[in-house]
Amino acid sequence: MPENDPEQELGPKITAALQDHAGLTGLQKTGLAHEARRRVHKRRQTWSVAAAAVLVAAVAGGVWGVVGSESPVSNTKSDAGTAPAAVPSRNAEGLATSPVNTGCRPQAAITQAPSPNALPAGTGLDVNTPVTGLTACRYSMSNGAVLGQQVFDAAVAQQVVDAIKVLPERNPALPVFKCAPQVAKPSEAIALRFTTAAGIREIWVHYDGCMSPGFFTGTKVYGLYSAPLKLFMVGNVRPTRGTYLDALKDW
Repeated sequence: MPENDPEQELGPKITAALQDHAGLTGLQKTGLAHEARRRVHKRRQTWSVAAAAVLVAAVAGGVWGVVGSESPVSNTKSDAGTAPAAVPSRNAEGLATSPVNTGCRPQAAITQAPSPNALPAGTGLDVNTPVTGLTACRYSMSNGAVLGQQVFDAAVAQQVVDAIKVLPERNPALPVFKCAPQVAKPSEAIALRFTTAAGIREIWVHYDGCMSPGFFTGTKVYGLYSAPLKLFMVGNVRPTRGTYLDALKDW
């Protein structure tokens, strides 16, 4: 019987040991790879949830300044802050169809003046001055209240001035009254407030009472005729009557 060779007996043992070690190493590598894949997958799920939350916030009408912030601030502008201002329309007669001028103030100078021609210095209109608009203000002379107002465009305003500046100082067809001072003051009058490059300038219109009627600029008097009156005595600026209007008849 042949003797056992120690080297032959050790060979299989060494081989088995090496195989066991290689198997263990492979298992370790497989476990580490599996753990790495699990962690990557978990991170992807976390970022997917965060992205979905941002998308929902954007669709709801706002964008967060910082993802995850407790106080999201919307970048959406309000429509009310960007809507253009409405432009007032004009009708065929040149009247503003919406209130674009509130220049008729109670207790105006015309209601306090001692005479029809007593315009404060610098407020009367030079009829040769170009005008770009007109507000006609009808006042109660007893309490200074505004009885009516109308706003006109530049074309009508210029027509009114052109119709006034060709008039004589007095209309001879109107009567001359002699009455006591306590009844001489008119019950109402109209202030024509013209827009010019230098600001608001006025012409006062007197048609009631016993004082002289006409158009007054503070430096010049124009007689009361119906041609200019027809241009601005409309709506609630049109009086129901007046001492000189009753005599004028065609106003």
